[in-house]
Amino acid sequence: MQPRIKVLDQHCINQIAAGEVVERPLSVVKELIENAIDAGAKKIEISIEGGGDSFVKIKDDGSGIQPDDLKLAVLPHATSKISTIDDLNHLLTLGFRGEALPSIASVAKLSIVSRLHEEAVGYEIQVEGGKIVSFTETGCPGGTVVTVKELFYNTPARRKFLRSANTEFGMISDMVGRLALAKPEISFSLRHPDNPVLNTSGQGNLLDTIATVLGNETARKMIPLAMNDGGFKLTGYISSSELVRSSRNGETFIVNGRVIHSQLLNQALKDGYHTLIPAGTYPLAVLSLTALPSAYDVNVHPSKLEIKFRNEKELAARVVDSVRRTLLQAKPIRNIGQEPIRNIIKEPMGEFNVNPDVNSVKWEQLKLLYKPLNQKMEFSVAEKQEETAAGGSADVLFPDLRALGQLFNTYILCTDERSLFIIDQHAAHERIRYDDLLIQLREQGVSSQMLLVPETVDLTLQEEQMLLEYFEELHQLGFIIENFGDRTYFLRAVPVTNNLAEQGKLFRKFLDEILIKSFSPTQERLLEKWIYMLACRSAIKGNERLSNQEMEELIQRLGNRPNPFTCPHGRPTIISISKKELDNRFYR
Repeated sequence: MQPRIKVLDQHCINQIAAGEVVERPLSVVKELIENAIDAGAKKIEISIEGGGDSFVKIKDDGSGIQPDDLKLAVLPHATSKISTIDDLNHLLTLGFRGEALPSIASVAKLSIVSRLHEEAVGYEIQVEGGKIVSFTETGCPGGTVVTVKELFYNTPARRKFLRSANTEFGMISDMVGRLALAKPEISFSLRHPDNPVLNTSGQGNLLDTIATVLGNETARKMIPLAMNDGGFKLTGYISSSELVRSSRNGETFIVNGRVIHSQLLNQALKDGYHTLIPAGTYPLAVLSLTALPSAYDVNVHPSKLEIKFRNEKELAARVVDSVRRTLLQAKPIRNIGQEPIRNIIKEPMGEFNVNPDVNSVKWEQLKLLYKPLNQKMEFSVAEKQEETAAGGSADVLFPDLRALGQLFNTYILCTDERSLFIIDQHAAHERIRYDDLLIQLREQGVSSQMLLVPETVDLTLQEEQMLLEYFEELHQLGFIIENFGDRTYFLRAVPVTNNLAEQGKLFRKFLDEILIKSFSPTQERLLEKWIYMLACRSAIKGNERLSNQEMEELIQRLGNRPNPFTCPHGRPTIISISKKELDNRFYR
């Protein structure tokens, strides 16, 4: 019988490996730039034609490659970065597996010209389809020039998966910009094909590099961040709460000089902005983390973009804390003379996934009348930080503000004689109520408040499924619910309330909010959502007339908050326009 298992030849093995390392032109450019960085380059020039599949040229002034090493560099798994597997635990270079050049050479026409700075001449090696076709002496400047032509010329099926030239080049330019942000001490230039696209100074100033890559206006609204704690050092810039995007594309994370993807860091950054920006929006950030190589694993994906940390919870808590502290200490008041927020999107809508097994909670359990409870709750780092950011100070932030009047029965106009301030009375009072409820919870714990008259709540099938799935969590929060038959329930008690009317309607809205949101309904998140709704329901509304005394009191109470600048949903409570801006508008 003929054997079914065959040992592949080396050429086939190389092409399969190339598929893991070289997915598209972006992969080629990234790997070659990282090699240039590892070689100590201070200047890297990138030239691209089309989408990068026809021509890529990377020129650097790094250390160069020795002639004997030049031939070895195109062999699989040949590397100068590691000698043993243990070296991976102490690795600080960007490339290390010895796969990039041979993988590129197996699916393209590759040329490498390199000279050591102390040598008089350099050498050029040409490789096509994984085979060396020439190796010659040549005159060239110190450093290395790598040229890649006709990518995937011998694997045409892969070309079909490439997108348009503009899209492919867009990916390349985005990646080059992020690498420039990771290495502000290196000068990067990108041309396409002869038109300059990006040119950084290489002077080592990150804010200058942010201005070049992301724009001057963006750089002006970035706030410096620094944290050095627990073996982790985090530095960089984050955007003020007025500068947000509708996606995470404005976030760049760097670990020991490597641009990486990390859901952990993405989520920690988002949690740091919790209630400070509108839901569904994302900040801009360029953050560089320094950690021991043994604290993370970068080899979890062939592209080396994804990263896995060992002490994830500890790191996440520190990132959330430092982001939150930085934002609150910046005390941001949005200026009406600045550009408005654009591209704001609503929170993602979607069907909530509930467990279809309705028997997971026994029906008899719903017929029990639970005793009111009183328990302490653990709150998120963001909420704790909000309470302590002001250092426990009772100082009022706006001591000099005096009310001028009310506009549209919705906005409070006030001044400190230097600027005009406009306060959204509902957003401001919502922030005050939310903070008061949090303080009440921390001091008194979670407790049930029995309703004088139980309210009847009729649920849909989906709402009932959700109720059954998370019945115990809701009870632990202080909801006391009794089944009355079919999908009708008695709501007998609710947590943290001030005798608001129509608790049944509020509970129905609470269930609807949980169903349409994409978050996991943990006990903490459920309680947070309930507090949001209580704060909103009990706050002063728009189109509500206020006396001058009521306006003055609201201003002072807002100024006494640790974060008086946004409501719990992240919308601004106060904006300003300076006297200078007014003078300019009237050409004074």
